[in-house]
Amino acid sequence: MAQYSTIKITFTIDLPIGAQCGFDVNNNGGSWGIPSTYALVFNWVALRTGSGQVTQGTPTSIVGERTAINFMTAFNLDTGSQYTVTRTGNSVLIRAENVFSVTEFYVNGIFAAYTNHPSIQFDILNAGESSFNLFAPGFEQASENPCQLVKISALATNVPARVLSPLLIDPVPSLPITFDWLRGQTFNFTAESTDGVQSTIVVTTPPALNAANFNLVINNSPNGATVIANNNYAPYLLILQYSLDEINWQFENVFSGLAVGDYRFHVKDHLGCMISIDFSVNEFGVYNSFFYLSKSNPIRFAQRITWGDSANYKNDENTLSCEADVKLPYTEVQYFQSADVVKTQFKSNYAVNSMKVVKSDQTEVSAEIVKITTNIGNKEKLDAFKYNFGSGKTGIYFGAGNRYDYDSNAIIEQVALNGYLPYWGKVGNYVSIGSAWFLIEEVAYDETKNVEVLVVNSEYTGADAAVIVGCIFNFQNYEVYECAIDMLSYLNSTIRVKLECTDPHFSPITYLSELINVKVKHPKTVEIRYRNTTNTDIFYTSGIEFKIRQEISKIGGLNDQKSDVYKTDTNAVLLNADVYEADEFIFEPVTKEIMRKMLLALSHEQLYINEVGYVKNDNIDVEGPLDDTNLYVVKAKMIKNGNVYNSQASGSGNEIFNGENLQVPGLVDFGGGFVRY
Repeated sequence: MAQYSTIKITFTIDLPIGAQCGFDVNNNGGSWGIPSTYALVFNWVALRTGSGQVTQGTPTSIVGERTAINFMTAFNLDTGSQYTVTRTGNSVLIRAENVFSVTEFYVNGIFAAYTNHPSIQFDILNAGESSFNLFAPGFEQASENPCQLVKISALATNVPARVLSPLLIDPVPSLPITFDWLRGQTFNFTAESTDGVQSTIVVTTPPALNAANFNLVINNSPNGATVIANNNYAPYLLILQYSLDEINWQFENVFSGLAVGDYRFHVKDHLGCMISIDFSVNEFGVYNSFFYLSKSNPIRFAQRITWGDSANYKNDENTLSCEADVKLPYTEVQYFQSADVVKTQFKSNYAVNSMKVVKSDQTEVSAEIVKITTNIGNKEKLDAFKYNFGSGKTGIYFGAGNRYDYDSNAIIEQVALNGYLPYWGKVGNYVSIGSAWFLIEEVAYDETKNVEVLVVNSEYTGADAAVIVGCIFNFQNYEVYECAIDMLSYLNSTIRVKLECTDPHFSPITYLSELINVKVKHPKTVEIRYRNTTNTDIFYTSGIEFKIRQEISKIGGLNDQKSDVYKTDTNAVLLNADVYEADEFIFEPVTKEIMRKMLLALSHEQLYINEVGYVKNDNIDVEGPLDDTNLYVVKAKMIKNGNVYNSQASGSGNEIFNGENLQVPGLVDFGGGFVRY
């Protein structure tokens, strides 16, 4: 076992805000970091085993005793006080020999160090080694492609003869051992000394800087937006800096006071990689695109994209029937008649939404789109109370009071929340009190007041005071739109419908429908009208009702009945019997997505087939695909609404025979029943 007469660690650290550094012994992963609000400049010490002697370097600058005290506090918190830390003025001394046995702790061990900031440099001398060991490497900017590669820089007890993995370096010219390797990889790093002794350590390179690991949170208020870049990287893996102009960089990941407009968020790491993320600030803080087109709509749409080999794969959502990956793809044609007004509903927060009818000659006719909701940019002002929440925070709660017009402050009505919060009382929203705006940082429950409380970062020490609190908020991050196309305008034509959504802040999207054929009447088709009484993926509150027409192969009556009979040895008595009118609809083959649209339509609460009300009786049978095609056969067993015979119910058409004495022309009650006269 190797014994080290001297272990010397001497390095100067210049720590900017948020920078971190640490040391490791035997690559055990033990390390420490310093979260700091100051630029710390200090000197670590040399440790001498056995004797307890310490050689201390000279500080490069002095930042005051307060900084040294802060450093001691942070170091002790991170290391659990396993070292002896003392301070003389601005100098901090770290001693290890009084805490553990050097001969046990340093057996075959070597100090190594890491840094996540380029200004931090280490000068480590491990003296007295009698065996060959690799030290945990440092990471530097690669000579090329710094967003994909990182330079490995490793020391050893002496210059090895060769590196065996992850690549062969033979011979090794000098220390440190350097080579470029992929970021975000874990591999065995093996080197061999001149006398054949091998040393292996496991190395994990810093992760690649990727925009997918960042979540931009934008909080908007009338006094400007705040953008926060939350990331998934552990702080000791990458040291990051942020900028909005690639000129002024900061370690803090927050920018505030942003006006309405388009921005580019730049992030760079200490390994030479930079990425950019576009975002925008608009009046109401909508910054994530949203679009949803339900398959319950009558017209079937497919998104238009450019298919790729390793991305943008073909799927059900972006292929028309004629583009299906089968040997014999059939082209779907949806049938509508000249009397039909076909409605489409979708949800979107794009700035411009347009729907056009594309004729066979490729000319386009615009169709009117109507916005039927007001989810975005709502305003409200309410009477409330503010009070001292403690810890320098202000609490806001609501009782009985007035609701005001946001702009004019005119009283609209009286309301009583009685300790509950309004809809917009959520963490992340901004509220106004007078002319000042505050971010809701917390929603709490105050047991002493028996109320829910909005907590904002503002100090208030007075008694509870009445205030008017306002908010600009969104019920949803989208609006609901509807478009109605009168098929009479396209009589005896085959058309398609195109839906386009554009926004200066989002990538445009385009949807194209299957072929639509319009005639006065389509023989051998049935009309299917459907809607729900409650909102599902469709906003049925608007009163919308859908209609499709499908070719029918056969309609057959079904025997659907049940009875309850009491049987004895000599008699049988019918206790109750139910008879339902039911039909089975067998439709002509349709393509896969139209089959799914039919399943949705036939599963709605309010369903009419050729103006007769039906409900689904059982699971709808689907056969297919048929051979090598994209065709399916749909068979649906349906029960008629309101056509049920019950042997006991008065509503079965026998109301007049309910036991009461009635004067009915042609019948006379003689006490034992009715007879005709």
